[in-house]
Amino acid sequence: MLTNGEQKIFIWIDFSPETEVAILHGVQVALILDKEICLMHHASNEGLTIEEAESRMTGMTAPLRQTFGSARIHTLVTIHPLDTILTELAEEFDALLLVALKTKSKELLPKLSHSGFPFLFVSAKQHPSESYQKIAVPVGYGKKSKDLALWSSYFARHNGAKVSLIQALETFDEDKRSVMRNLFSIERLFKNFRFPYEIIECHASSWKIQKKALEHTLSFQNGLLIISFTYQSTLIDRFFGTNDAYVLDHSERLSVMCINSQRDLYTFCG
Repeated sequence: MLTNGEQKIFIWIDFSPETEVAILHGVQVALILDKEICLMHHASNEGLTIEEAESRMTGMTAPLRQTFGSARIHTLVTIHPLDTILTELAEEFDALLLVALKTKSKELLPKLSHSGFPFLFVSAKQHPSESYQKIAVPVGYGKKSKDLALWSSYFARHNGAKVSLIQALETFDEDKRSVMRNLFSIERLFKNFRFPYEIIECHASSWKIQKKALEHTLSFQNGLLIISFTYQSTLIDRFFGTNDAYVLDHSERLSVMCINSQRDLYTFCG
């Protein structure tokens, strides 16, 4: 049963053989951030009934209750499309993050345009204990860079992770100044906490910075890449690999967090 209370990590459950990995990632994130957990399933006409889904999820929560306690574990089975309930999940039930397998990204990513909290897509081949120690954040001239960096700071300060800020290289002076202003704001935030970070200059503009950040993060073998949701992806974006769908398709074993900076984030990690 889903009850109101503390901030929650929602985990998308599809009952596939890989579902257990999504749960493990959600548990790892919840432990890092000290949040509650909610297993979430969308019941369709072709799948399990609501009663069958609820019964299976109750069984899945049994080992979690030993770690978190019964009061911090919740389940939700809904027949409503995800995009129609995202606001309710954020405002009424304090959803902080939705965790899902990357195999579900084509289904779920378009819904992010309606969300005020991020989606975290994880690999079924990567154990979560290795996924959140190294984090990469692209920093361009847009203000959205600061939203990405804010989320990286949550993981860094609670998990001792190292953050790599991938700095865009711009041609025009005003764009250069915007990048530097973003970096200044981010460093000012980071210096309030004691976690390692580095700034890596790359020869790519803000338009291509997410692809460059992906290339850098792949060198980690495992880790977390935080990117901005591409609100209106164009054919050129897809061709040059600058949109989030390309990043997800080519992210191999990385975890990828997508943030919709077009909407105010409903909740900040307390």
